Amino acid sequence: MSATPIHVNALVEKAQQVSQSLYMDRRATAAFMGVSEKFLATHLTDGPKRLRVGSKIVYRLSDVEDWMRQQEISR
Repeated sequence: MSATPIHVNALVEKAQQVSQSLYMDRRATAAFMGVSEKFLATHLTDGPKRLRVGSKIVYRLSDVEDWMRQQEISR
């Protein structure tokens, strides 16, 4: 089940209000990146940095964007 863009935006806005930084759960991160949650689960060592908060895994938006920039392919 994928998150709708409206739901993802609401999660991101709430995270920003609470922490003054953007942290997303795996579902929101996958939706932002346009990949499946399984992709993130299987790319733990070579994917974007993640943080463990208690039993939850979260991704900092800036880390995700940095990782995505590193994946750019030159033509």
